[in-house]
Amino acid sequence: MKKLLDCFEYLKRYHIDMLDSMSIILELFILKIQRPKELQSLIHQEMRKDTLYQNLKTLIQSLIKPAFYVGINPNINILKILKIIDQTPLDNQIIEQFLHTITQKKTSNKLYYYSTPLEVNQLLISLLDIMPNDEIYNPCYGIGSVFLSIGSVTLDIKLYGEELDERLSNIAHLVAQVAQIKDTKLCVNDILKQPTFKTKNGFEKFDKVLCNPPLYAHMGIEYLKEDERFGKMGILVKNYPELIFLTHALTHLKKRGVFIIRNQTLQKSSLEEKLREKLCREQMIEAIIELPKNIFPHQNYEFSILVISPENKNILHINANHEYFYRKDGKYNRLIHIDELANIFKQKLQTTYSTLTPIEHIQTHDLRAQTYVNRIYTPTHTDTLQSLGVEIFRGQRVYGSPKDTPIEYYDVGIADFKPYGITENFENKKYYGDKTKIKKYALQSYDILLSLRGVSPKITLLGELKSCCVANAGIITLRAKNKQMAIALYCYFFGKDGENALKKIYEQSGENTVNIESLYLLDIPEGYKKNAQKTFNTLKKLGEELEMIEDKIQKLKEAQ
Repeated sequence: MKKLLDCFEYLKRYHIDMLDSMSIILELFILKIQRPKELQSLIHQEMRKDTLYQNLKTLIQSLIKPAFYVGINPNINILKILKIIDQTPLDNQIIEQFLHTITQKKTSNKLYYYSTPLEVNQLLISLLDIMPNDEIYNPCYGIGSVFLSIGSVTLDIKLYGEELDERLSNIAHLVAQVAQIKDTKLCVNDILKQPTFKTKNGFEKFDKVLCNPPLYAHMGIEYLKEDERFGKMGILVKNYPELIFLTHALTHLKKRGVFIIRNQTLQKSSLEEKLREKLCREQMIEAIIELPKNIFPHQNYEFSILVISPENKNILHINANHEYFYRKDGKYNRLIHIDELANIFKQKLQTTYSTLTPIEHIQTHDLRAQTYVNRIYTPTHTDTLQSLGVEIFRGQRVYGSPKDTPIEYYDVGIADFKPYGITENFENKKYYGDKTKIKKYALQSYDILLSLRGVSPKITLLGELKSCCVANAGIITLRAKNKQMAIALYCYFFGKDGENALKKIYEQSGENTVNIESLYLLDIPEGYKKNAQKTFNTLKKLGEELEMIEDKIQKLKEAQ
């Protein structure tokens, strides 16, 4: 392997474009695999350098299509390169490890955008369960590194794909040839403007689909609102290209598809939730596998694999973001125990790292594996904030627009929260604002306020309000049905169990923010009201004492 990597580094010195160096070494791999004797003949026949160069060019051009050919720089020591290629054993596994190293590990090459880590490719192919004669489709195949994993399973398949970048497509054709996959139809095309695999009868269907979408792609999607693939899905969001590729791929899917997506698309509650609801409603999600953090170079996101197939009454969640499934490799992590993950998936096992959840227990606002693994669904007598009739809404900015008129009110922020007891005094008084909004979002006595963000939630209970108040956009308001319920809930959140329950909601977002849908479904124990008034009276007294001590400290500070 080291000699192959040294060879690639040597080529880079003579070819400014990294993709040219990759094409050349793949051409040489094809020569070694398909014409080993002629490669040896080039090495052992004594000839002038220019003759060697011309004979090599003629030989390679006889093996690949002219459009894919990239000529080697004639100033290179060609004989040295050929000897290294000839002496190095080559198979799919070695070549895939080589591509992984130059694209994923040697990030200075900046090729990681176009390929997927080796182990992730292997897992994707295991999940697909490729069978002889399967037709496999990839809507964004990049340089096609995954073709080597496919070729290691079987060559008796038909490979279809679309790719926007012609140069990447040329390399992918070479990779497919290296993998000895002969039946291919890899197109250069824009899947949004003019999909290739569509006839007058509709989109062609393929047995298996796999997709690791390019997150850096600019998606020109404004004109697709009437497109049959996207018009009813409500997921035309430029910031989430994986949802565009997923929706497109679903039109081609016959049996099973595997897709790499960012975790935030599994939990955000904006337009893409319509797609999640559709997938759950139509029982199309077979499994969600949460991947380890930091396995994709230069990506700060967290990722999962989404497995799609028809008629799933349960969803298998696997948490591979566990130290058992990855190891440190330089700056990044690498996936391990792939066979065990594949077995958990195939057998639909419930383990320490996985769980099988009935579709009726799935919450579409959060489909991540970490939310479901180890959760046991048993009948309980707990309530939720929703079943208790608690109203939840986010604070608003109610000033700073042409609709502002004279009105006095307080803009309530976290700085106003008293640490214990009740909050009744506020600092930020405003004199202009949108009266309609202020009336709509005005706080009421005994509202519970939570900070929108934070590692540990900040919380307060309002007292008897004597002025008009509105919570700002950094606050979530919980409005209980009555004063007694508000006090009891406040005391529950003050306690260790309630505090930890809130912390989990902040942590689950991945961004340390409160998800309102998760708050509505937060379990509240049956006896949450027990001793609440007594606890509250003690907290209120301690809060008053703390305020007195702080006043004394402040006076002492001012006296110095």
